Parts: sequence; structure tokens; C-alpha cells
Amino acid sequence: MPPSPAPARRTWYHTIDLPSGPTPGYFDTRDAPRHVPWPAGMKGARGLDVGTFDGFWAFEMERRGAAEVVALDLDDMTRIDWAYDHRRSGPERIAEWGSERGPGFREAADALGSKVVRVGRSVYDLDPAVDGTFDVIICGALLLHLRDPVRALEAMRSVCRGSLLLVESVDPYLELAARRVPSARLCPEWDEWWRVNSAGLCTMVVTAGFNIQATGKRFLVPLGPGAPPDLRLSGLAGWLCGRPGQRGLLTRALRAEPRPPHDAPG
Repeated sequence: MPPSPAPARRTWYHTIDLPSGPTPGYFDTRDAPRHVPWPAGMKGARGLDVGTFDGFWAFEMERRGAAEVVALDLDDMTRIDWAYDHRRSGPERIAEWGSERGPGFREAADALGSKVVRVGRSVYDLDPAVDGTFDVIICGALLLHLRDPVRALEAMRSVCRGSLLLVESVDPYLELAARRVPSARLCPEWDEWWRVNSAGLCTMVVTAGFNIQATGKRFLVPLGPGAPPDLRLSGLAGWLCGRPGQRGLLTRALRAEPRPPHDAPG
């Protein structure tokens, strides 16, 4: 009998507290929820987690009392917004890294006894006729990976009947160099595209048809126990958060509500 194949290596993106202990994520998001300006009515809400990956934010909505949570992410790696030079090699590299979407979510959901429903689709394909509408939509660290983040925000708006929560990384250099000017750096590399400052993030949200209700302070999402040692991140992010010497993602959270058609930005 031939030997059984070795189990596939898999990378965790989120650090999630499971009964058996925390998962070895690239980033440790466990402190992030306290920086989010959550809406008052989470209990009984219908929630959507866009770009769920391992499901951290979906499980957090469920923990906060959401009655139904849908977790959205791509299963087909060829449909990711790859930069031109990586369109063919990108999916193979994902398989090599062991960071496909799905396996981590299923393992975490089973361990937590979660009822979150995972749907394998693109944010661009959100449709109220198919998906219905949601009281709370949360999107964590996704916009930088999208070629058209405003289009994605418009798709979220089409299914939002309550609040959009963005927990997005912001560029520390642009935060310093162009603090008040809505700015973005176009840096297509693998599956990354845009790096924005806080003003640029807010402008994208308003342009997509939302009014911003609350904006939290900048905070650091530190590297997790599974972060590769060669992952290069600027120490400037930690310095801007009052945590010099710590590496991680400079992050901003905001809450917005869909603007009625033809209303001026508020």
C-alpha cells in the first residue's frame, strides 16, 4: 500500500482564540475589536464579513450577538485581483504558501461551534437580489488587495441596510507626509494594489455612497506567532501608535451608513 500523502501545509492569517489555544496567525487581531466603533444594535442583527479568510471578524460578530452571519471570500484563486506580472504564478504561489481561503475557517468554526455560513464569492458580485441585505457589514484589511476598492465599497453599499464597519490598514508614510490630503500610493505587487492614508480611506467611503458616522484612532495590529521572520514591515507604524519598536499594520476603523440616492455627502 502506498504511503499516505503528507498533510498540506496551511498558513493561518488570523490569530483566533480556540479552546485548544490561539491559532498561529500572520497577524494578531485579537485586540482589534476594542478599537472598532461598533453600532449599538448587534444583538439579533444579520451580519456580513467581507474577505473573511479564517473568519476572525465573522466569529466576533456572532460572539457579539448577531443572529445570522455570512462570511464571504473567494475560493477560486485565479479570480483574485493579481497584478499583471503575477496573474499566472499567483495562484500557484498561494498553494505553495498553504494560504488558500477556507480550511482555516472550517477548522475554527468547528472548534467554536459556530453557525456562520461561509460563501465563496467575490465582493464585486454582491447583489441584494441574491444575498439580501445586512444590518452590519464588516470588512477587514481587504481594500488594499483590490484593484477597484471604490467599486467594492459600492457593492457593499448595495446590500447594506445599516452600518458598514471598515478595519483597514493605512500607510504610515502617507499619514505623515500628507496627513490632511486624501492620498493613495499605487503599488501593485502580487495581490496588493493601494495603500491609503486616513483621509484617502474616508474619501473612498464617501465616494462610494456612505456617510461616515464615527472614526476610531489609529492602532497597531501586531505580527502574530505565525508571521514569517522575513516579513518586512516599517517600524514607523508602531511609532505612530505610541508603540516604538513594535512591527505591525497601522490600522484605522470607521463606521459608515449608506447615503440615500441623490443625497449630498454628509
